[in-house]
Amino acid sequence: MTTMIFTLKSQPEFPVDISAMVPDKLAGKTRAQIGAIKLFNGKRKVALSTLFSISGQDPENIRIQRSCQKLTHIGHGMRRGKIQVRGDCGDFLGKDMSGGELNVTGSAGAWTASGMSGGLIEISGNVADYLAANFSGEQHGMSDGTVIVCGNAGDRVGERMRRGMIVIKGQTGEYCANRMLAGTIIVLGKTGAYLGYGMKRGTIVLTKKPRHIIATFRHCGLLKIEFLRLLFKQMALSNKQFAFFRNFGPEAIRYAGDVSCAGKGEILILQNARLPK
Repeated sequence: MTTMIFTLKSQPEFPVDISAMVPDKLAGKTRAQIGAIKLFNGKRKVALSTLFSISGQDPENIRIQRSCQKLTHIGHGMRRGKIQVRGDCGDFLGKDMSGGELNVTGSAGAWTASGMSGGLIEISGNVADYLAANFSGEQHGMSDGTVIVCGNAGDRVGERMRRGMIVIKGQTGEYCANRMLAGTIIVLGKTGAYLGYGMKRGTIVLTKKPRHIIATFRHCGLLKIEFLRLLFKQMALSNKQFAFFRNFGPEAIRYAGDVSCAGKGEILILQNARLPK
């Protein structure tokens, strides 16, 4: 079967919640039934076919064309299949996602991967604030899965992150890994202020030394960490985008903390990381 393609007819005036457009919810439906699905467009509900033209047959492989920032909740609660997004997307990309694959050619809004517990999200552009962070009222953010951001990320990346992997090829804003519970965040670019503030456990891997490290992280010296060698080898084998990790060595300056909250996390600043050009 051919990929099911949803092409946005025109940019909507108000945000559109398209959480219903995931493989789990479209499986077994005819094209007419899919077109009749009601979507929230601002405060009112409209039929999916009013906003999108539909072609293709395979709901396990979805492509959203001419996407824009008004489209929110793409891949919300997704458990299987694949969604390709051609263009930008709004807030809550991959919210509560537990499986499958999301691929975005543009940039994404706030709260991307919030509550994510499995699967893969790849974003070619930038991401706004609260990537993989806990949403208001929730105890923790991302608890498993992998997120790859080729551009930059905003403030509070991985706030209260519980498990999983985040790779950011660009830079991040302030409070990266704020109150992080566990997991791994790798940042190839610069990081903002208050890195690892309130960190309980987990690992932050950097290729560039931060301008400032908060005083409640203890300097542990330059170490040869064999775990890093294994991590980089596994990552290079798992994804073609990670082939450059083969050039990373295991030597790193280690900082432990945040000791102000009896934290056992770590910041590792790589000393032998040859970045891709």
